[in-house]
Amino acid sequence: MRQRELFGITPIQIAMSDYSKHIEILPNVHLVRGENAARFPEANTLLIDDEILTLVDAGSSLQNISSTLKDLNHEISDIQRIVLTHFHIDHKGYAADIQKIANCELICHSLAEIGVRTFQGLIELYGIEGHKYYTTWQSYISQRFGHVMGNYNVTSTFTDGKPISCGENDLIPIHLPGHTIDHTCFGINGYDTIFLTDIDLTNFGPWYGNKVSDIEDFKKSVERVIDLRPSMGISSHLIDPVLDDIDERLRKFRRVFDEREKRILDNISKGYDTIEKLSQKPTIYPRIPKDVYFVFEMFMLEKHIHILESNGKVVEESGHLMIEKR
Repeated sequence: MRQRELFGITPIQIAMSDYSKHIEILPNVHLVRGENAARFPEANTLLIDDEILTLVDAGSSLQNISSTLKDLNHEISDIQRIVLTHFHIDHKGYAADIQKIANCELICHSLAEIGVRTFQGLIELYGIEGHKYYTTWQSYISQRFGHVMGNYNVTSTFTDGKPISCGENDLIPIHLPGHTIDHTCFGINGYDTIFLTDIDLTNFGPWYGNKVSDIEDFKKSVERVIDLRPSMGISSHLIDPVLDDIDERLRKFRRVFDEREKRILDNISKGYDTIEKLSQKPTIYPRIPKDVYFVFEMFMLEKHIHILESNGKVVEESGHLMIEKR
């Protein structure tokens, strides 16, 4: 049985974006799907309907979260705990709004605190202040994401590997940096089922467009998940859990790093010999829908170029990148 059929969703329904707001993926563990097929700025949320009613992330729309709670005979005020996987806006999302209603715990990784607590802290971890596109980014955020610009009340932090008990279900934090410095996935009652967060297995591939992102750490994190050999991977940006060929899906996701490196070298050889020119191509994103995306395109390119220079594959002379001749 294919995974879409397993969860009661046919290909026709998905094409029409007519999918249920939530599905039960394990006993009392529900995937609250993001709108627009969970594409950014939406993200999936997990709801653990247990002794301690727990949300993992709060990036799904409030409507979808509220609807799921209602179907399970709860309301937002019943939420007792929110666990955040990392500080990004599509993951901390509506946590502050929910916390004001539910007066619940809000816990995150200690490395996430600065980016969760305040908007200025988030800006610092993004590393975006002073960038040529900073004003464009700030305007975009204020127009689209006003709910993330206030303060969040972090009540405590979790420890890597130490289970967070919800009652019958345990969440096991797996600190897997690279996407961000604090990026954490969660095993559910072990490691056979893992909330992969933004090791998201989407066709875009890995994203590492912040100051606190790291390519080499990201590669190691993907390899660590491969070594854990999960049977189910739950992505923050796919509406169905991944059950089929998860090992190969992870390896394909990992190969994108190398594919991008080859593309960068090819584009430099064609005369796109500065970060600016490479970003205008573009080289990481297939296209740039808004100017604000140039920020992240450039960050990711800079990280690749740094590695290519360190490995002796690229040199910079008079402000221009060149392929190192062997």
